[in-house]
Amino acid sequence: MTTRISVAETERLVLTRPHPDDAAAVFAVHGDPETNRYNPHGPMPSAEAGLEFLRTMIEDWERDGIGYCAVASRERPTEVFGFAGTQLTRRLRPDGVPVFNLYYRFSPVAWGRGLAREAVDVTVALARRTLPTVPIFAVINADNVPSLTLARRVGFRPSDAFVDVEGRDVYLLPQDSVAESVDA
Repeated sequence: MTTRISVAETERLVLTRPHPDDAAAVFAVHGDPETNRYNPHGPMPSAEAGLEFLRTMIEDWERDGIGYCAVASRERPTEVFGFAGTQLTRRLRPDGVPVFNLYYRFSPVAWGRGLAREAVDVTVALARRTLPTVPIFAVINADNVPSLTLARRVGFRPSDAFVDVEGRDVYLLPQDSVAESVDA
């Protein structure tokens, strides 16, 4: 395994830039029907689709200097069990204004322990530090109660800034909602 580029650490987590060695983890997390219960597209259909998603995550970091992170525990930093972060995109809003899209998806082994909140807090703080004026949005299916609960706890509020083409609800993190710090 090649050296990973560290993005941030929390009390329990290590967040790194996605790496070509993450292909199996990408498919394990995104190809699992349970982790995609609320995904309008369902689980990833193939390892090749996982490779394509991994490629786009790596390209985001190279182009924008920010993106989705591979997430692992501090005890086992090479065992990626999830992905979280913010992607700079022009695709969400019909007017093409760049915004951050908040994203988090974890293997069931990480559920129910507050790890998603920990990862979201640090990645939101990183987005605010990197591009402080760019709005941060989350698009969430109305029936995805766990994701909605997390977004609300972080400070996201319903927004009418745009309508999601896939019918998900749109939430905005107000500018005054900022995570405490980033240990990078």
